[in-house]
Amino acid sequence: MILYGGGDHALGLWEIIQLLELPFVGFFDDGAGPFALPEEYHLGPYAPHIHPETPLIIAITDNTIRRNLSLRVRHPIAPALVHPRAYVSPSARLAHGVVVLPGAVVHSRAEIGPHVIINSGAVVEHFVRIGAFTHLSSRSVAGCRSEIGESCFIATGAIVAPNARVGEGCIVGAGSLVLHELPPFTKAWGVPAKPQAKTF
Repeated sequence: MILYGGGDHALGLWEIIQLLELPFVGFFDDGAGPFALPEEYHLGPYAPHIHPETPLIIAITDNTIRRNLSLRVRHPIAPALVHPRAYVSPSARLAHGVVVLPGAVVHSRAEIGPHVIINSGAVVEHFVRIGAFTHLSSRSVAGCRSEIGESCFIATGAIVAPNARVGEGCIVGAGSLVLHELPPFTKAWGVPAKPQAKTF
């Protein structure tokens, strides 16, 4: 496996790869460092001809950068990478490039889109749908049958209530509670979460 990114998030993914005893080739990073991963694994800037058949995961937490890089890469995208101390229901569906970090829970019939990050201790309840490139931060909760659109950021400890809807590109502040619906590209926080501004 190859990681695209050599920072703090990549370090966590590298440790999952080690725990799962998956073969690891190295990481691409377009910057000059310093890197969180050992320098000897640095493959240089992204190059599609280096190990072109090896599956890759984009190890970048910024949703916009992750989306843009996904359009650039030519390597096959790896199946979901799940920490051995996370729980994923056998009936849940995880697309390629998804990352599930330690202590996270993905319940029955949840549908997780490509390149989603489900961070440490996050909970995705039954029948939840999460769009591509979204990031659920540590200890955030997506309640039963809620929907979260593409490229959203659900900050630490935020809760999307059962049956609530979060539109594409939304940012939900730390510790906030979304009770009903947020329009696309809205920034919201509070209990209950109230829209503050558009994110574009």
